[in-house]
This record gives sequence, structure tokens and C-alpha cells, in this order.
Amino acid sequence: MTVTARARSQRPGNAPQVADRGGLQGGLLPDFLKPRTNAKSPFRVAVILVPGFALMSFASVIEPVRGANRLSGATFYEWELFAPEGGMVESNSGITVAAAPVSTLEQSHFDLVVVCAASHAEQRRFRTVEEVLRRLSRRNVALAAVSTGSFVLARAGLLDERRCTVHWDYADSFAEAFPDIALCNDLFVVDGSILTCAGATAALDMMLQLIGAHQGQDLARQISGQFLHGGIRAAADDQRRMLLGMGVTNSVVQKAVSLMEAAIEEPVPLTELTQRTGVSQRQLERLCKRYLGATPAQYYVQLRLERARRMLRQTDMSVAEVAIACGFVSLSHFAKVYRRHYGLSPREDRKAT
Repeated sequence: MTVTARARSQRPGNAPQVADRGGLQGGLLPDFLKPRTNAKSPFRVAVILVPGFALMSFASVIEPVRGANRLSGATFYEWELFAPEGGMVESNSGITVAAAPVSTLEQSHFDLVVVCAASHAEQRRFRTVEEVLRRLSRRNVALAAVSTGSFVLARAGLLDERRCTVHWDYADSFAEAFPDIALCNDLFVVDGSILTCAGATAALDMMLQLIGAHQGQDLARQISGQFLHGGIRAAADDQRRMLLGMGVTNSVVQKAVSLMEAAIEEPVPLTELTQRTGVSQRQLERLCKRYLGATPAQYYVQLRLERARRMLRQTDMSVAEVAIACGFVSLSHFAKVYRRHYGLSPREDRKAT
């Protein structure tokens, strides 16, 4: 991840890097990331809760700023909650939260507006939210998206020619829906006045980095310690690499899995995997069985099936299109392997979702 400061007309590939990959400090920072140690007014955050939002992501946005106020003994941050229609908005766990109508958001000044989403935002449109976000963007208000909130920003046309991220579970669906947007696997990405985040605990790291940029890293570390969070993760940490690293420490297996994940539509032959990992086929199979509990071929099929299931559930692509996108040249073979793995045919699984 890099913090990118540029004119909107610039292509992402030409964007100058103005900060190191470990945090949000750097040269030409957008206004919402500049130090606020002498600020006379609180930094105001508006959180738009899209129906189906994730409670963990929501808490990861709000709790760090609450902690900053408590530990500092000062009101560094204020926040308000909004929803498309207002009233009680339901999270993906069924717990509801009271929020004001998003139409009233523009009547107050906010330094950062965060779209917090999860279930549904990858398929449903929230046009009232999109309209408000476009108007706020024209007024140069900093905007952020957590988890599938990136879909909302993208549909509003606010991620064109920008780098962004989204939760890894929705990355394939996002790439299919918005092939021209530069998607990466960072925990969070700042591109000008737009901040996108993978969600869940990544939002905690994002907000801790934000607080560190505003009030100094000492306060950010204190808050992290209060939450028993340990070290604050860097923005550029790769979601899938971190996921793999939780249970697999062998570098050969990690590289093999990375190669597989990067070539789902056109699977890499086993011979090429062994060449690029620098080990023999027998050694690669032994390592994969030890760390993954499956041969390379078995694990590769599992990855492709997992991607297929996400696409079936999150997109309106036909079963045949999903099969091709996941490296299956025969629809009948795809259906057979899918049923053997999940106990349902692709069409049955989509209907049951």
C-alpha cells in the first residue's frame, strides 16, 4: 500500500509515492491525514451503515477513536451514524443500530465519511448513498469504504483511475464487476482523498494508523495495547499472504499457493510450479501434504472451487461463465467436481444461498 496524492486526471500507474509502505506519514498528505496536535476542533467522522454491515468492521472504526478520547482525556474525535433510510439498520448478524437518514449527512461538516458494509453491498445498489457520496466528493470531503463499501464507491464512480482494496472474499467479484479499477490486496489503501479498507480487524489497523498520523504513534500504540491488539499492522500487508501465514510458515508452500492464487482462470501446470518454487515434484507434494493436508493438485482444485462458489453467490454470472473463470474447460466436469466437494450442484448451491 502507498499513500497516493495526485490530480484526479492522473493514471494510477503514474501516481507519485509520498509515504513509506509501513504507515500513513509522508510528504504531500491529503488534509484528512495531516497532524492535528494543534487542532482546536475535533476530527468528525460520519459512518454510513449499509444494511448487512459487519459489526466487527463497524466496531473497528468506532472503538479506536473512542479509545483515543478516553486515553487522552480530550475530545479528539466525534462521530455520527447514518443509513440509507435512517432508523434501525440491521447488521449481518441480525443486531440493529439506530442511525439518521443519509440525506441529512450533508447538513453537517465532517472530515471523513466512512461507508461500512459487508453482506448485500456486492450485489445491491444503494442509490441514495451513492448520490450523497458524489456530492460530498465534489466538495472534497474525504471518503472511506470498509469491506464491501468499495462496491458502493465504485458504483458511485468514485474509484475510477484510483487504486483500492476490498475484503479478499469479494475480490474476484469486484474484479469481474469493475475490471478497469486497479484492485490490490493491501489491508487498506489511500489514494488522494479516498481511503478503502479490507474490513474486519484491518479497519482497526487503519484507524490506529489514522490516529497515529493525527496525534502521534504513542497514542496509537496505547490504544492498540488497550485492545490487546499487539503491533499495528502496516497498510501494505497482503490480505491473502497474511491469511496463509497464520498456519503455513514454509516459504516454498507459500510461494506455491501464491502462484496458484494468481492463476485461477488458467491453472499453472504442476511442472511449472515445481520449477518456479525450485524444488522437485516429490518434495513439493510432500511439503503440501504436510502444511496443507493435500497434494498441490488437490489444493489447487480447492482454491478454484472456493473462487467459483464466491462468484456464484456474489455475481449474476452464468454457471458456464463461472466455470471458465475458474479454469474448468468442461461444464460437466465443473458440475461433477463441485457436487463432490460441496454436496450440491453449482445451480443448487446458488439457489440455496
